Amino acid sequence: MIGNESPAEADGTDIRAAWVWQAQSVSNGDELLANAAKHKINRLYVNVDMTLSKEVYQTFIAKASRAGIAVEALGGDPSWALSGREGPMLRLASWVSDYNLAAEPNERFDAIHLDIKPYVLPAWKEDAKPLVQSWVANMNLLFEQVRQDGAVAVNIDLPFWLDSYTVTGNRVSEDADNEPLSRWFIERVEHVTLLAYRDNAQGNNGIIRLIEQEMNWADASNVSVTVGLNTKPMPGEEFTTFAGKGAAQLESVIEEVASAFSGHSSYAGSAVHDIVYWGQLEPSELPSPEIPSNQPEIRGTYIWEASQVTHDGGEHILAFAREQNINWLYVRLDLDQPYSSYRSFVKRAKAQGIEIHAMGGHPIWGKKENRPRIQRLIDYVKNYNAESEPDERFEGIHLDIEPYTLPEWENSRDTLLTEWAANITFFQEETKKDSDLETSADLAVWLDSFALSGKDTSVAEFMIRTLDHVSLMAFRNNAEGSNGIAAVVSQEMEIADRLGKRLMISVEMKQNHEGPHISFYEKGAAEMELQLAKLPDLLAEHQAYQGNIVHAYDYWIEAKP
Repeated sequence: MIGNESPAEADGTDIRAAWVWQAQSVSNGDELLANAAKHKINRLYVNVDMTLSKEVYQTFIAKASRAGIAVEALGGDPSWALSGREGPMLRLASWVSDYNLAAEPNERFDAIHLDIKPYVLPAWKEDAKPLVQSWVANMNLLFEQVRQDGAVAVNIDLPFWLDSYTVTGNRVSEDADNEPLSRWFIERVEHVTLLAYRDNAQGNNGIIRLIEQEMNWADASNVSVTVGLNTKPMPGEEFTTFAGKGAAQLESVIEEVASAFSGHSSYAGSAVHDIVYWGQLEPSELPSPEIPSNQPEIRGTYIWEASQVTHDGGEHILAFAREQNINWLYVRLDLDQPYSSYRSFVKRAKAQGIEIHAMGGHPIWGKKENRPRIQRLIDYVKNYNAESEPDERFEGIHLDIEPYTLPEWENSRDTLLTEWAANITFFQEETKKDSDLETSADLAVWLDSFALSGKDTSVAEFMIRTLDHVSLMAFRNNAEGSNGIAAVVSQEMEIADRLGKRLMISVEMKQNHEGPHISFYEKGAAEMELQLAKLPDLLAEHQAYQGNIVHAYDYWIEAKP
């Protein structure tokens, strides 16, 4: 197999690696390499875009080589483990093999690096056995192809807990006669990155204890191992990440792990997921504070008509988004449509810098009997994401449930509020199972005055505490004053600041007959922009404030000037 001896391998230095999922970053390679130098990285797992010219990679890898950085060709998708879906994986291997054979030694990828996670698919939870068996079969196809091509090594990411399954797909505790799946992989590749996603080294649930078995297997197989650590925010699973804990704690744990495994021939170093989130950690030495920008980060709108995306491709939406500098969309889904109806739109929107959250909801979704409707939306989005490429996936699921419009609000309010809260808890828990989708919902600002029965908390605080972020329906057309936008959201902002949660402010452009102070329909788009521009200063003390959402696209595009 052809591969470059990395600087870490050449002089015995521990590997310091990072995943780079942003394939286009090699086009501006100097910025990526400067970022790598800041973290003292000597190996990059770089997501490959086979539509880029090979000259782009030749230039980047040559520069990386001069900087002492090895580059691995990163690729992966949960579906690559499915029977009949091995094609993209084999094409990646062929592309890298052909590339390496034609490139100069200092321009070659050091290895193919596979990140395949079939365990995030819903089918794994139902019955892992068929998935494991098809995954093993697909990997054998890859190993055979690479053996014939003879041009590149294959490295792979493995979660530490994969040793609890055998190659037959059964639990080890039930099938002790068969080989653990982790060991099967370790014996067939040259290098493994063990995803040991914990925020501490010691203890029964610490990194050292959790991967000790794999390190022993790797020693016996003469396979090198880097220990993977996570810096991506993981709401509800904070013990799996260093997000919010700072660079100093990350470095301390890296040192502890290196010391603990120094006697293992397999230990090669550490890898951090990923380079973007690593850069967002609080640094060991804090720089001088920067003057905050006067512009909120998020500027979005709602797309209520799914047909605007599924029937004509949504190009008019994207054109409007470019004109209005929109970078965030809540898009209602028609769950009877095939996944292919959304892929192109999401991909084009993401390429335009827009974050897409799948939306659904109805007042009746606040009642317990309609919980299956929420489940159906969750299942659709998870399955869609599992079947789609990374740049085609939704970032989250957004609910618009307004049960206060139902008759029960007047005659059985406490029961309705209790069921609504239980459904929101259900939504949060079910969404977070096997996914990192962000959860959010719309929230009327006056719900801070209603308490949940039997709980010492308001509806507003419960929603903010439970979900990843909330869009506050601050339907006012003036930013200032005692009944202005800033005033009516102040209570929720204080709650979110205390809980470390994000809030967006939603304003109304739809015609409204409840009073002249509600909507910008009569005042027009220019006045809306004038009022929204005041909010960053008015809410400057609140870390929770993230930006503004205009309700909705259909009304905004027809708004008065």
